[in-house]
Amino acid sequence: MKQELVGFYRVQRNIFGICPKSGNIFRLSDCKVFLRSKPKRDWKDNLDHESDRLDRIEERLDDREEELREAARKKGREQAAKLVKCIDPVFTPRKLNPDDAKVLFHPVDYIVFNGMKADSLRNLLLLDRTATSRERKTIQRSVESVVSKGHYEWVTITIAEDGTVHEGE
Repeated sequence: MKQELVGFYRVQRNIFGICPKSGNIFRLSDCKVFLRSKPKRDWKDNLDHESDRLDRIEERLDDREEELREAARKKGREQAAKLVKCIDPVFTPRKLNPDDAKVLFHPVDYIVFNGMKADSLRNLLLLDRTATSRERKTIQRSVESVVSKGHYEWVTITIAEDGTVHEGE
């Protein structure tokens, strides 16, 4: 059967015709046959139709899956943000990245290089807890006074790979 089919197509390739409109020579194997009326559906047409239908359903399911995944991601982010607020009462409520903060504890609790992790340092924040003692209030007022009056010095210190310290570079 296989040999007969191959032989059939070989013969088709050797049969030529002339197009009545253009006069060009063509092979019978290159022809596409058109009928005046639409042919009746056969098993191949039904199979193609069912395959197309399943492809459309699969595409809709893929779209729906992506929507559900995005909704789940959004819900997860919201839940994570709520949990972080419970754990982190200092940085998250102020929309600060905890990775930008360095712990000092004295004279203030934290120094925050706001935007450092995003490579766009916006400002420098000094965060301290609410003062409950006179000593703590005095320190906070002193730090606030120095910053507001500009009585501070900005020095850049670089430590080389060999451990040498260079100031002002």
